[in-house]
Amino acid sequence: MGIAPKQNSVPAKEHVYFGALDGFRGLLAVFVAIYHTYWPSLTNGSAFFENGPVIIDLFFVFSGFLLFTLYANRINSPDQAGAFLKKRFARLYPLHLFILILFVMFALLRLVFHMSGIAHDDPGEILPFEPGATESVGALISNIFLTHSMGLHGSLSYNVPSWTVSVEFFAYFTFAAMLLWAPPKKGWHFGLIGVGVVAIYAYLAQIKPDMNITYDFGFLRCMAGFYTGIIAAYLYSKCRKLNFVMNMNFNMATIIEAVTLLSSTLFVIYCPGKLQFFVGPVILAFVLVFSFDKGMVSKFMMGRVFRYLAKVSYSVYMVHMLIAVLYYALISKFIANPEWFGAGINGDLMLLPYLAIVLIFSHFTQKYVEIGGQKWIMSRRFGRITKDVSALSKS
Repeated sequence: MGIAPKQNSVPAKEHVYFGALDGFRGLLAVFVAIYHTYWPSLTNGSAFFENGPVIIDLFFVFSGFLLFTLYANRINSPDQAGAFLKKRFARLYPLHLFILILFVMFALLRLVFHMSGIAHDDPGEILPFEPGATESVGALISNIFLTHSMGLHGSLSYNVPSWTVSVEFFAYFTFAAMLLWAPPKKGWHFGLIGVGVVAIYAYLAQIKPDMNITYDFGFLRCMAGFYTGIIAAYLYSKCRKLNFVMNMNFNMATIIEAVTLLSSTLFVIYCPGKLQFFVGPVILAFVLVFSFDKGMVSKFMMGRVFRYLAKVSYSVYMVHMLIAVLYYALISKFIANPEWFGAGINGDLMLLPYLAIVLIFSHFTQKYVEIGGQKWIMSRRFGRITKDVSALSKS
């Protein structure tokens, strides 16, 4: 999902491309791919990655920010709400289904290898589809219907990162309903949204030790981040009317961006556990500051490398888990001593070919699965045919 709206709630002449946020989205997807590696390295063993789960909340805020900016005045009827939901489904589902099929094939391959004697059971290992396995038939059905992280199961299953796809898809329904029946227009409306966000974080802080919340209360976590993004979009529209903001010079903008980036990074590193539930104001400020693309940090994040990472970010996010599993299984066969990974920078060196494989695979899934799947779904008749599919890759 590119952070580049063609239309938004501000006049068309004030249209902007959220280049820095787009670049950060690509970089964060790579961070997630590193976080989920199975071998030790100095990188994924650092405090930043140890507390890395809060990075996911930025994705939820990005989505809320972009979608409210894009659709605040464009969902006024059930038909428009349906068109919105269809487009979001077309954006998310093809790649989710494709990777799910690959994980099912991998699970079946494990069964074949064990039944044929090629592979042997490790102590405590539960094979797919056996009692107690996370790869169960019930979990498969839930994955197909995108309900697998709506509190129906006691663990993550198959493609672990796809839990965010599940919860965000259902957040879209609440978003469409809000714009259709109770669209926020005034400041106090967004104040009420803020109260709801605070209430969610407060509730989660009572029942969880940190923000690593996925299969059980992940929907609430998503809602808090998504609606924080909506508040950020409202503040953004107000700030665009302030001369001192729009006329801020490059040096001052650079200082503000640097302080924001440093503060956000320090929050991730030094605020683990219960402190993570204060992430809301941090990510709101982050999105608001970098939505203006005015400083040196923004210019750097708008570079070609980061724009490419943003383009393939959804694929990177969705494909990396399977590649991490297969990559680690393969290299483990050739490295007799597992302690080798933890020696010096050995584990970090193994990240380089892994990330290269992820990016290469993502390049093709983005082109043929994401875009191809979107166009196919949008061309089908589900109530009415969507005529224009040419702009799908830009939204």
